[in-house]
Amino acid sequence: MAEPSCDRPGGCLGRSRIHARERAWQAAFGATRFARDTRGSTAMEYALIGALIFVVVAGSIRYYGSRMIPIYNQISSAVTQAN
Repeated sequence: MAEPSCDRPGGCLGRSRIHARERAWQAAFGATRFARDTRGSTAMEYALIGALIFVVVAGSIRYYGSRMIPIYNQISSAVTQAN
């Protein structure tokens, strides 16, 4: 699709190269601006803290759950024998 300012298809190749340079410059500037932006850093810190808490809780539940299986089996057998 030709640009509206072009008279013939393919006649604006030089202009598209300029646009490509401008887009590359804007992308580099946008990346720099994104790296300097600190507005979302607090949310990321809270997300990392939440993930760490989740990992610790999940690991603790697995550990204590595996340690409690013999105790529950003992309770179950005692209840079964009492009936």
